[in-house]
Amino acid sequence: MRFLNTTTLKLEEPRDKPKYAILSHVWGDEEVSFRDINDPRTANSPNFTKIDRCCTQALEDGYKYVWVDTCCIDKSSSAELSEAINSMYRWYSEAEVCYAYLGDVRSDEDPAMECSGLRRSKWFTRGWTLQEVIAPRRVIFFAGDWVKIGTKASLSSIIARITGVDERVLLATLPLTEVSVARKMAWASRRQTTRVEDRAYSLMGIFGVHMPLIYGEGENSFIRLQHEIMKTPNDQSIFAWASDDFDRSALFAPSPSYFQRSTTIDRISPTEFLSIFASTIKDKDYKSHFSMTNSGVEICVPIKTTRLGYIAALACSIEGYLIGLYLQHCGGGLYQAARVPHIPNIAGQYHEFFAGSIIISSGTTKIPLWPASGRLSLPDSWGSVRVQTVRVAEEGFALLTHSLGQDLHTLGDGSLMYKPTPPNFKFILAYGHQMSEQAFVVTVGGQWRNYYPCVHIDTFVDREKMNSFISSYDCTSPCCKSYPDWAFKPLHAGTRVTATVTATAGAPRRCTATITVGHPRSAQARGLAEQLSS
Repeated sequence: MRFLNTTTLKLEEPRDKPKYAILSHVWGDEEVSFRDINDPRTANSPNFTKIDRCCTQALEDGYKYVWVDTCCIDKSSSAELSEAINSMYRWYSEAEVCYAYLGDVRSDEDPAMECSGLRRSKWFTRGWTLQEVIAPRRVIFFAGDWVKIGTKASLSSIIARITGVDERVLLATLPLTEVSVARKMAWASRRQTTRVEDRAYSLMGIFGVHMPLIYGEGENSFIRLQHEIMKTPNDQSIFAWASDDFDRSALFAPSPSYFQRSTTIDRISPTEFLSIFASTIKDKDYKSHFSMTNSGVEICVPIKTTRLGYIAALACSIEGYLIGLYLQHCGGGLYQAARVPHIPNIAGQYHEFFAGSIIISSGTTKIPLWPASGRLSLPDSWGSVRVQTVRVAEEGFALLTHSLGQDLHTLGDGSLMYKPTPPNFKFILAYGHQMSEQAFVVTVGGQWRNYYPCVHIDTFVDREKMNSFISSYDCTSPCCKSYPDWAFKPLHAGTRVTATVTATAGAPRRCTATITVGHPRSAQARGLAEQLSS
């Protein structure tokens, strides 16, 4: 580690690390570089004054050495640059004092005034200066004329309002490790860097991670940063961000900007989180850790169905409310995160959740946020069947397959039209639960000659048996009950199915079936569900 000698203004590499001062500032044009600092002509450079005044101040304060990022790093060496950026937070934290030079602030202003130059300073908008105000024990702020305007301690309440950083963090009474990932991301959400990759690299020290620098990778640098953060103690608030691009699926945020609404998010300990769901989730069903796999993030979360698909409860809160994450099922236990313009809250009704170990894709795609309507109809002239399955989708059951016989057509509005073949017509829909092996088949049909509409429901746990049943089912068989004596069997794990059937007068008859699937709230039903999940 190189230092500037505050007397000679020459670079030196002491054998043992000395006590030193360090400079924090906003880079301008033609900064004095490693190559320039030993050139006598550099003394005539406008930016040399900043270095000269910094050394003078350090010498007055009794320090032989000072570290300045513009000239103490040989940036022509990629290895040295990578080491320096990965070590930057530590170097600032180990300095005896940090001089924060705010060149656009006047010393004759009251920094407490709402319109003061301090509050408008560019220094508070840069990505790198976030760690430079947090890491050092002592920070002294200087105006453009190098007149002292205050310290981090004396200005802590003002700095907290400007930056959003908790005042206790600034005063070192709250360890940075106890602050949620989302809240720290929010501190950086409105800051900018010259290079897009530096938005991620400037945060490595704040999150206590290290990673190689790859300039040119763009926003992928921030994705890599989040992957590294996940390797540290689990903090699910890393997934607590919002996007105005509400039909975009992404588990990881493209940049810190997406955490602007995360300023008040707190972590919840695994013990406290599990106690919230104690009525439905047992210790053996929940694991607090999560990790990356080839397919995405494997995570155990309490989950329930909603009109938007699924919502998972994250172990973090915002202003006392649990935070949710909307999910869409992709099949095979794989989910995608569906983003909305706000951070979803979960209030009460925790008994409706059940614990599930799932994999959430880490990719980014466009997905429909709302589930399909499930409306399938046949034209009146041939006899009509309409099955409304929205409630099925809300309770976690999705349409796996359907059999409509011959001459199937898709209409412009997304409906399916089919011309039944006498003497019988049948309409078969198979539903499977997206978090278990539960399945059921609904058959709506009629005997064409007698116009008897009927509904039959069969339940399965073995999907192969269900598929065999579908391929061989005949609506004229004795098991098919004529309306209104339709068959009903409760699903496994305490799930219930109800069906409402309506037949119109006249010929041909019309049969409408509304299928509702739900989970009973009784202790016995929950016990059956636990047995199935185990």
